[in-house]
Amino acid sequence: MAINSPKRLTVVYGSLLVFALALVAKAGYEQLFRHDYWSKIGQRQHYASSGLPAPRGLILDATGHTLVESREMVRISVAPRQVKNRTILGRDLRLASVDPRFISMSLDTMRKWVDIPGAYLPTDVAAAIAQKGVYSKPVMDRVYATSGGIRRIVGRVGPDGNALDGIELALDSLLRGDTASVRVARDKSGHALAAPVGSDDPTPGNTVVLTINRELQEICDRALAVAVDSLHAIGGDIVVMNPNTGDVLAMASNRSDPAAVANTAVTEPYEPGSTMKPFVAARLIDLGRATPDATIDTYGGHLTIPGRGRPITDADEHPSVLSLTDVIKHSSNVGIVRFADRMSVREKFELLRDMGFGTATAVDIPAESPGLVRDPTRWTPASAASVVMGYEVSVTPLQMVTAYSAIANGGELLAPHIVKEIRAPDGTVRYEAQRRVVRRVMTPQVAAEVRTMLRDVVAGGTSTKADLATLDVAGKSGTALRNAHGHYIAGSYTASFVGLFPDDKPQFVILVKLDNPQMGFYGGIVAGGVTNVVLRAALAARDAALNRGELASSVHAPRADTTAAGRAAERVHAATERRNDSSAIADSLREAARAVPADSDPRTGEYYVVTLPAKTRSIPPVVSPRAVPDVSGLPLRSAVRALHAAGFRVELISGVTSSSVPAAGTMLEAGRVVKLGTPK
Repeated sequence: MAINSPKRLTVVYGSLLVFALALVAKAGYEQLFRHDYWSKIGQRQHYASSGLPAPRGLILDATGHTLVESREMVRISVAPRQVKNRTILGRDLRLASVDPRFISMSLDTMRKWVDIPGAYLPTDVAAAIAQKGVYSKPVMDRVYATSGGIRRIVGRVGPDGNALDGIELALDSLLRGDTASVRVARDKSGHALAAPVGSDDPTPGNTVVLTINRELQEICDRALAVAVDSLHAIGGDIVVMNPNTGDVLAMASNRSDPAAVANTAVTEPYEPGSTMKPFVAARLIDLGRATPDATIDTYGGHLTIPGRGRPITDADEHPSVLSLTDVIKHSSNVGIVRFADRMSVREKFELLRDMGFGTATAVDIPAESPGLVRDPTRWTPASAASVVMGYEVSVTPLQMVTAYSAIANGGELLAPHIVKEIRAPDGTVRYEAQRRVVRRVMTPQVAAEVRTMLRDVVAGGTSTKADLATLDVAGKSGTALRNAHGHYIAGSYTASFVGLFPDDKPQFVILVKLDNPQMGFYGGIVAGGVTNVVLRAALAARDAALNRGELASSVHAPRADTTAAGRAAERVHAATERRNDSSAIADSLREAARAVPADSDPRTGEYYVVTLPAKTRSIPPVVSPRAVPDVSGLPLRSAVRALHAAGFRVELISGVTSSSVPAAGTMLEAGRVVKLGTPK
């Protein structure tokens, strides 16, 4: 008997039943055993994640003033095809000061998406953001409380929130903070709803406190800007340090190129010239090879060294035999080279190395240059003489200030630092800078002797322009030819001065450097003059990192200027005082004449006055003589200006070798003609 095969309809029903049972079983499995998994997927589809940026940490100066802070801003984007009322959107964007070009793009329905550059205050774009098709993203913008030189220190943050340079880049991981991820609920049309309760807040960045004193920094910025402009220099730097702690109190950089943003006080090394000489003197004394009173013959300021190619000369006239103190005072190249012959090549190299030259200071500023100190095996026969004069070696302004701080504090080379503290958002101090001694480079006695030498340089040597009337300044100037691509440029100089203030208990070590000044180039005159301006302004300021209690013990009576110009000025002052005394006596006699009767009648005892018909005549004013200023070595234009400023007329004579006729220091009445020689 044949078996009947199942009907086709039965097979279909059976298959559907099995599929339904499988579907129910699968649904039950997913709901009972995979509930959490599908709940998470649903949450992700219903909520959109939005990053909430953390505010970057504050940057403060040493006194607590805010230098940089964060401000919440928004960036906006537009989907033109979703905009309902383009007229109102265009108006709102114009009110928010959006670039007209991007307003037109935002209203162009041929475009799908437009990112409007820049960040805007939420209040300025609130009306635009409320419209459909306009999307916003919160960002943090950096606001600078000061402008100018301080920006070179603190650095910049790009539009994307990434640090670009300066302290912002060096401490980016500490300043950045932790950005929070916030869930934003949206309805079926994609419109944002209220964020769910319990969203985390972003963690602000740490606060960084610098050692910079804002008031002193502004003083240095202004003085440097005026000097670069008035002297027609291509740039310059000023660095001020506390020599007892290593704190960098001010660091100003200026370049004629307005696009330059680098902090050249740490990124651009230079050949220091004569400011290197005090270290040579200190090492000679420390090694017992010389004393401050030891003398040497300078051969009239001219010396030829075999293999050097050209003679070594001194810029100023001075006696042929000089002591080590006078070599520093008159900045004698020949004298320092001859004294330095008592040191071996290795000892000279070790001197440069010990003072920190050729090695980065590791201050918290990116792109710091280590300078250049070549290995002695690469020195030429002339190098041993060049390095002691500050050539064939390059240093940064920060390195030079750090080295001079060792002279100021008694011989300890300190690690400089520009970050004073780092504080957590809750105020907890996470880092505090400590005084750190790198090495001792000279004994306290040697340091004191060198400070005395440097005081003589300012009191009556090459740097009298830096002197103050009642507070002593010690220091050394440098005037070095500039080197470009391995060749020295004739007529192009780096003028610098490094000062210790006050000389007995230094609170400041200040370096002023000017690159290629055109209106005078001697470091003692141009850089020393800027130093004087900075110190006077700091003394007059309310808070410029000076301990006025300690300064009081350093104040003294005004000291006589022992230079030729100073002696001439003193003679003029004495003559003026004598004339004033004579005038005072004459005035007293006239008063007495008016008080006493001219004659009397002996019979009555009555007094009477006889008035004679004499004509009155005016007494010509007395013209005070003054000293002819020393204009030797100055460019012609600067020399003429200096003579005019002194009250003299100028006559140019071709072929005269003397700098001026009469010579500098000669006493002449104002208005007299001074003849100034010009080359043929």
